[in-house]
Amino acid sequence: MKRLLIVAFTIACIGSRQQSKGAAQQGAPPSEQQPAPIAAQGPAAQPDGGVSAQIGKQTGKAPEPAAAPPPAAQMAQPAPNAVAETPLMPDEPFRARVPPPLARQPHFDPPFPVQRKLKNGARVLIVENHSLPLVAVSVRFLHGIDADRRQKPGLADFVSDMVDEGTKTRSAVNLAEEIEDLAAHLGAGVSLETANVGLNCLTETLPKALELLADVVENPAFRDEDVERVRVLKLTALEQKKANPGALAADEAARILYGPGHPWGQPAGGTPQSIGSITAADLAAFHARWWVPNDAVISVAGDVKAGELVRLLDEKLASWKPHPLPRLSLPAFPRLTRREIVAREKPGTTQAQVWVVGRLFKATDPDAIPMRVANLTLGGLFTSRLNMNLRETHGYTYGVGSSVSLMRRSGTFAARGGIVAKNTVEAVAEYENELQTFSNGEISDAELSASKEALVRGLPAALETNDAVASAMGNLVSLGLPLDYYRTFPARVGKVSHADVKRVVKKWITPGRWPVVIVGPVEQSKEALERLNLGPVSIAPAVPGGKPSAAAP
Repeated sequence: MKRLLIVAFTIACIGSRQQSKGAAQQGAPPSEQQPAPIAAQGPAAQPDGGVSAQIGKQTGKAPEPAAAPPPAAQMAQPAPNAVAETPLMPDEPFRARVPPPLARQPHFDPPFPVQRKLKNGARVLIVENHSLPLVAVSVRFLHGIDADRRQKPGLADFVSDMVDEGTKTRSAVNLAEEIEDLAAHLGAGVSLETANVGLNCLTETLPKALELLADVVENPAFRDEDVERVRVLKLTALEQKKANPGALAADEAARILYGPGHPWGQPAGGTPQSIGSITAADLAAFHARWWVPNDAVISVAGDVKAGELVRLLDEKLASWKPHPLPRLSLPAFPRLTRREIVAREKPGTTQAQVWVVGRLFKATDPDAIPMRVANLTLGGLFTSRLNMNLRETHGYTYGVGSSVSLMRRSGTFAARGGIVAKNTVEAVAEYENELQTFSNGEISDAELSASKEALVRGLPAALETNDAVASAMGNLVSLGLPLDYYRTFPARVGKVSHADVKRVVKKWITPGRWPVVIVGPVEQSKEALERLNLGPVSIAPAVPGGKPSAAAP
C-alpha cells in the first residue's frame, strides 16, 4: 500500500510540473524585439525616436518566441464532461464590489528644470528632488550615429562602447573598481541624433563620482588592448543579430526609410567589415571632433542644490574646452513613391516579423500631440485596433502595435510585431485592413477618451525616477522642445478633438505608399503575397551571403 501511494504521488507531481511548464510556454509573451503595445510615446520614453531608435543597438540575440496562443474565445471553452470542483478557499464577498472612487485625485506636478551654463559653455538643467539621497546625471551630446563616416558605419556606437573602458589615468579595471567602490552606475550609449553618458550615485559620493564622469567624458584612452577586446564583443553581437528576425527587420526598415547612403540607413551597430576596420585612431578622432561642451547638455535630477552642483561641475570639467563643430552634410532621404513588399527569407523560425513603416515629421511639429493620441487608438495600447484584431480575434500573434517616433529633424511611423509563420500572409492582409480603415481618421468617442487618458496618466510613470527625469530633460533639448513641455502636456492632450485626429491622420497616414517588411520563412508565400495587390514582392536571404532564394528577383 505504501508503495502504491508513493507511485501515485510521483505521477501527480510529474503531471503538475508538465502542466505548469505548458502554461508558461503558452502564456508568456516573447522577449524578441517586437513591441507589446505601449501606453504612452512621449519624449520621456523616446530619446530621439526614429525607426532605428526603436531598433537601437539591437545586436543581441533574443530568444526565439513560442507560437501565439489561440484566440481568447477558444481558450475559454471548458473541457467536455468537466466536473466542477469546490474551491479550497471560498472567495471573500468584498471582491465582488467595485472599489469606491478616491476622495480626491492624486496630483502630479511635472518637473521644470532650473537652467544654468558652465564656464566652458555646456548647458545645465537641474531638477531638485530631495526625497532620497540619490542623484542622476546625464551628459547628452547633440550628435550620434548621424556623425558616422560613410565608410565606417558603427563608429559612433564603437566610441560610446569604449569611453568607459579606461581613461588616460585609469585602466579599464581601475575605473570599474572605483565606480563599484562608490556603489555608482556609469555607462554610455548612442542613438540616431545623440550620444549620452549617464551616472547614478549617492549624494554623499557625488563629488568623486563627477570626477570619474568627467574623466570618462574628456579622457578616454582607447588603448589597443581594450579596443580589441570590445571589438570581439561587437563582432560577436553582430553574429548573434543574424538569428534575431526583429533586428534584421529593423535594419531593413531603416535602409528603406533613410537610404543605404545615409548613416541611419546602415545596419545598427555597423557591419563586420566596418567594425573590423575601425582603429583606435578613428575612435580618438571621432571623440575629439564631437564630444565637446558646446554640443552638450548636462541634465541632473536628484538630491542636489543648483548652486553647489554648478560649482562642482565647473570644478570637475574645468579642463574640458569647446571648439568649433564640423559641418555635417547628410544625404536626402529617398522618396517613398510606390508600395512594395520587401521580404527577407529566414528559414526555420516559428514567427515572421511583419512591419509597415513610413516617415512623419519632426518633434516640434504642431501635429505631434494629435498624432500621438491617434496612434494609441491604432496600436499604442493593448486594447488598440491592431492588437485586438491580430491577437484576440485571429490568434496570429502574442502582440502587435504601432509607434510614432519623432526626432529633431524628422520622424517615423511603424506598425510591427511577430506573427505565427504560417499566418504571415493573412496577417499582412489584416495590417492592411486596419491601416486603411484608420487612414480615414475616424475614431470613436471611447477611443479618443481612452487614448488621451493613457497619455496623461502615463506621464507620472514615465518621469518616476531620477534617471528618467534627467534623461527626459536632455530629450527636451535634443528634440528642440520647450522646457515647460511636461507642465503643459496634459492640457494640450486634453484639447485634442475628433477633428484634430482626423486632420493629422488623413494628412500623414498614407499606407498606400508605405512599404511592408517581412523577415521569416516567407519564400513559399510569394504568390500569396502577390495576390494581396500591395505592390511588387521581392524576396532575398535575410543574412547576406546566406542561401539564395529561388523567388528572389
